[in-house]
Amino acid sequence: MENLPLPTTVIEAYTKETYVNNVNMSLISAHTEGTYGYRVELCYNLPNQRDWMLTHSSTPSGTNLIVGDVTVSPIEEGTMYWKYDEQGMVMQRCQYLLFKISIPPQADMVFLKVETLYTKTSGQSDLCLETMQKMAERNSKIEIDCMKMNVFEGFVYTKFPVELLTMDPVYKRIFKDMNWDYYHGPWSFTFPVNPD
Repeated sequence: MENLPLPTTVIEAYTKETYVNNVNMSLISAHTEGTYGYRVELCYNLPNQRDWMLTHSSTPSGTNLIVGDVTVSPIEEGTMYWKYDEQGMVMQRCQYLLFKISIPPQADMVFLKVETLYTKTSGQSDLCLETMQKMAERNSKIEIDCMKMNVFEGFVYTKFPVELLTMDPVYKRIFKDMNWDYYHGPWSFTFPVNPD
């Protein structure tokens, strides 16, 4: 009888939730979207009652998706919903991140890193409405969405086209002089390409 090597099992770490700097962040879902898209959905508690987002128009590389040897930044961020406490205060924000990437068939695990949370510094004018107007003037097919929420100052972004605001000089100019506050992580996740 021939001695054959025993099969080995490689167990990958699967991180669905991470807690850093008093912010808990949870992976809700991740899946391929269309031909060249990959969508990740996360919920996280807010450091305070402000419009904290996962991406920033001038530093989109602060949030990365890594599949094999390919690293990409999100092209869009959007709000799915908020979770409130009994007093009507926002406790959590649930966001999606859309990445432009074609997942290789042999890929089985994905790594996501959110370096920092971002929000505009209090007391500044709302740039969302100005950006929406500029997009309408230019007949842009890509949209930015915002809405008024009583619990936050000014408008909050509910759809943020990171790639457009990063690449297009007209929109970059709008956001250039805006002051931002930062809340540092990082929050890191490792999970299957199509988690349950």
